[in-house]
Amino acid sequence: MIGSGAFGRVYLGTRKFDGKKVAIKQIRKVDNDCYLNIPGNPEPLVTEVALLMMMRREPISPFVIQLYEWFEHPRDFTLVMEYPEPCESLLDSINSQPLFEWLSRVIMMQAVLAVQHCIRRGVFHNDIHAQNFLLKTETVELKLIDFGCGQLFSSEGYDSNIYRGAAHYCPPEIWTEPRFHAVPANVWSLGVLLYKMSNACLPFLNRAEVAQAKVTFQNPNLSKRNNTLAESSELET
Repeated sequence: MIGSGAFGRVYLGTRKFDGKKVAIKQIRKVDNDCYLNIPGNPEPLVTEVALLMMMRREPISPFVIQLYEWFEHPRDFTLVMEYPEPCESLLDSINSQPLFEWLSRVIMMQAVLAVQHCIRRGVFHNDIHAQNFLLKTETVELKLIDFGCGQLFSSEGYDSNIYRGAAHYCPPEIWTEPRFHAVPANVWSLGVLLYKMSNACLPFLNRAEVAQAKVTFQNPNLSKRNNTLAESSELET
């Protein structure tokens, strides 16, 4: 077993016909499981399977985990997925120390491309945070995982009362507006992720701080904003 949570468990496995390492995720069935209708499938599929099926249509993204096979059993689902080896969660990589700025930039670029690809595929991940990214430790390649909280993309937005993502990464409109939208919510969550990488802590700790959106940087070694602005002015000149 390499991971567990409210959803079930994830195991490391070996595919017999080629010896490839895979992640095997077992998801327990519950009464309120959400099923989605997606193009090309005659029957509705449980959320995570449906969204991963959409994500594996060509061209695929190297920054999103791939689903190889899935099975339905009387009490659970089994998903056989790509396992980037060796890897660890981005949260474990951050640990208690901020990342170097160059490394944060490399990771952030991949995270943005992963989220953009989801939107292009009609998928709103809805749970962007450090633990939902795997980082290949030898190559610094990123993979977005865990689509269990996701939804089909809708330009009309979503009811704020049914937001299912991590509370510390949720945008302020969840608390202040009746509806929220996928792209702004993604931008906010990615901003929190960048802060987390750069400061090894979260920018907001409660609902009031999220609503105020006042950012204070904790890492004294970050590049100074005025230096960045000065460089930008010289380039424009």
